[in-house]
Amino acid sequence: MAGNKCTIHLKSRQKMGDETEQNQESYQGSFMDREGRRFLTYKRNTEDGEIDCLISFDRKNLTMTQRGALNSKLELIPGKQTVNRYGTSMGDLSIQIYTRHYQVIEMKDNIKILLDYDIVTGSEPIETSMDIEIIF
Repeated sequence: MAGNKCTIHLKSRQKMGDETEQNQESYQGSFMDREGRRFLTYKRNTEDGEIDCLISFDRKNLTMTQRGALNSKLELIPGKQTVNRYGTSMGDLSIQIYTRHYQVIEMKDNIKILLDYDIVTGSEPIETSMDIEIIF
């Protein structure tokens, strides 16, 4: 998918019980706007191999798709719980995600996406927040 070059900054925070994990990563990617839906593509290198990432979003929802060493598709819709597929080398998992907050903030040279969601696993959900900044 061709598009405009951009820099992507991802900050994520996961909290389960008393434990909190934070990550911050940056990527070079491509951004495209097609009929009101935006598409962001980039590659991630992990110890298991390369992953092609696609984030598709508009004002209503966001979908994250990963293909390669990890295969997943997560759909985030504010106020709704979705069932999503997360495939690893050890097999596929079905995970439920409840999206608490989703916001797209557009500025002159960048777009910020703010997400707060729960990964529902057993009795205690994994509280997750993600800030995505796309700089043109």
